[in-house]
Amino acid sequence: MKSIRFHEFGKPDVLTLEEVPDPKPGMGQALVRLQAAGVNPTDVASRRGGGAGALKLPASLGRDGAGVVEAVGSGVKKVKSGDKVIVRNGSACYSELVTANEEDLYPVPNGVGPLDAASIGVTYSTAWDAVVNKANVQRGQFVLVQGASGGVGIAAVQIAKALGATVIGAASTDEKRKWVLGHGADHAVDYTAEGWPAKVKELTGGKGVNAVIDGVGGKQFAEVWDALATGANVCIFGASGGRDVTLNVTSIYRTRAHVHGCAGVGCSREDFLKMLDLFGQGKLKPTVEGTLPLAQAADAHRAIEERQVIGKIVLKVS
Repeated sequence: MKSIRFHEFGKPDVLTLEEVPDPKPGMGQALVRLQAAGVNPTDVASRRGGGAGALKLPASLGRDGAGVVEAVGSGVKKVKSGDKVIVRNGSACYSELVTANEEDLYPVPNGVGPLDAASIGVTYSTAWDAVVNKANVQRGQFVLVQGASGGVGIAAVQIAKALGATVIGAASTDEKRKWVLGHGADHAVDYTAEGWPAKVKELTGGKGVNAVIDGVGGKQFAEVWDALATGANVCIFGASGGRDVTLNVTSIYRTRAHVHGCAGVGCSREDFLKMLDLFGQGKLKPTVEGTLPLAQAADAHRAIEERQVIGKIVLKVS
């Protein structure tokens, strides 16, 4: 089979398309012939040599994908050959074939094609952990999503809207803000503008937001505290705008805010099945805005690094 692999950490150019032996499913596993694979910032971090746990080289990438079950190992009960599935929590989805534990395979919702299905795993799991599990967003609350035009950001916008919240999407360009409004946000603000937290608070009628879903970090994280309601939940899933932040700690006890770290691993199998049901009902919709052939995985990584991606970018495997 063909697979994108790398033999050293570094720039996108280390990613190469190679011919490798077909994997075989072990006990409790299925073999999936992939049609598409999602590309995520976590893949970029792993390629550089960072992220959660160093990879053993040579390595492949790809934590989520979609395809058709080709074979199953012993003891598998949840899936069978021919099933259309989403692969979640994978490790090598930049490949034509991948083995996955049956617990990490899910039915593709009705009306969702393979390219869209491959975009759901990482982004919506992370957003669900932030919006539902950590922020506990309720109907009638105000939610601010920082970096709302990204994959996790727009997923958070949609989930918060499905829960009945008023959502303010923060993004850095007119194009991104217009796109966020077109995908469900009630309002959009420019988080690079002077005094932008005052604008957010104005949109809430002076009350402040009940939850912040933040994938930006940096200067904006330090500024957002002036837009919070008392007791707000601040949920952090990324730091595209900078990891190092100078924060006056009085902001925390002044607002009595709760700060949470969020990730896809915080979304259980039961959570993910609930989310897929929302896709089946049309309450959530995938946001794939860019596709590339598997061989051009390096170009997908460059687009993410240069912050050119709106929504989600997906690799077409077959």
